[in-house]
Amino acid sequence: MTSIPASAVDGRSLRRERNRQDIVDALLGLIENGETEISAALIASKAGLSERSIFRYFDDVNDLYRSVCDLAFSKEIEYALIDDAGVGSLDTKIENFVNQRVRIYTMNEKIAPAARSFAFKNPIIKNQLVFGRKLLRTQIIKHFAEELSAFDKQQQQVAVAIIDSLTTFEYYDMMRSDQKMSVQAIKSVLTESIRKALQ
Repeated sequence: MTSIPASAVDGRSLRRERNRQDIVDALLGLIENGETEISAALIASKAGLSERSIFRYFDDVNDLYRSVCDLAFSKEIEYALIDDAGVGSLDTKIENFVNQRVRIYTMNEKIAPAARSFAFKNPIIKNQLVFGRKLLRTQIIKHFAEELSAFDKQQQQVAVAIIDSLTTFEYYDMMRSDQKMSVQAIKSVLTESIRKALQ
């Protein structure tokens, strides 16, 4: 029996991973460009592959969207940490916090709604969103620890809950999409609202 050279096996594996990544990047690009009617044919065309090849590399549509959400989530994690957490005056802390939240949400304006839509059908995506929300909530407690320490336990919980609610993607999206607010206007609203929550 003739054995297959290791280099050939490695080459096939690399090609498979490259093609998978091309498909993921193609779908992510279509979502970020605001495409609403995304077909397998459109994804394949964008990736430069055949339509049939998509389902050679992914079990189904859910598997493909999960991979896209994985990629978007990994990018979001890179920006999840607040610059100079807990450092500076209250004004500086609020500014750094608001900038970090808006940076994340601006970067994910297109993919975030898709991820939330698929979370209802895909437990892996749902778990990612839950983990992400917990991470962002923990940042609030850490970043504003000094200000929160002046409150009793119940007041702390209320303040954290208010800031957490004000700085969700859903609230950002409502101001951006429904109320047609500029990013700068959103930053101003968040800044003043967080300040009031901490007073």
